[in-house]
Amino acid sequence: MGTQSYRHARVEPSGSSPPAVRSCRARRLLSAAGWLAVGFGTVHTLAAPLHPGRPRVWAETLSRGPWRTISLEPTDDALRHAEAFWVGPGSFGPPTALLGALFLTGARDGARVPASVAWGTLAWSVALTALLPKSPAWASLPIGPMLLLSRRGHDRGPRG
Repeated sequence: MGTQSYRHARVEPSGSSPPAVRSCRARRLLSAAGWLAVGFGTVHTLAAPLHPGRPRVWAETLSRGPWRTISLEPTDDALRHAEAFWVGPGSFGPPTALLGALFLTGARDGARVPASVAWGTLAWSVALTALLPKSPAWASLPIGPMLLLSRRGHDRGPRG
């Protein structure tokens, strides 16, 4: 009796198969949303430490040690270190890039993004853009609608 990996077996615990892809359009939309999320998260994470004044703060943070300078309850002196962390690697950038990588894997495997993730991504990007209209947050706006449209290209599974 041979063993099969989950990737090849594609059997859900309930015994039903995941929703089948009806068109390449769903995969293209999901892939495009994934690349946008990876790009948005990566650029944010890499660009934030380069903001004017932050390279000096990061140099000081690393020389003094992050565990000494970054805190959830920073003193007035350590506030710039905490702010640099929460705007850069501690921000939404890394998780957004990782979520984008998950979308890319789903596009490759023909998986369907849950409606809650698609709607949540849309709500988050709209709120982010409304709160920070002069920021690059607008680049996140197409991700949610692309995820919602990619769901239309799948056959409905047991739970729709």
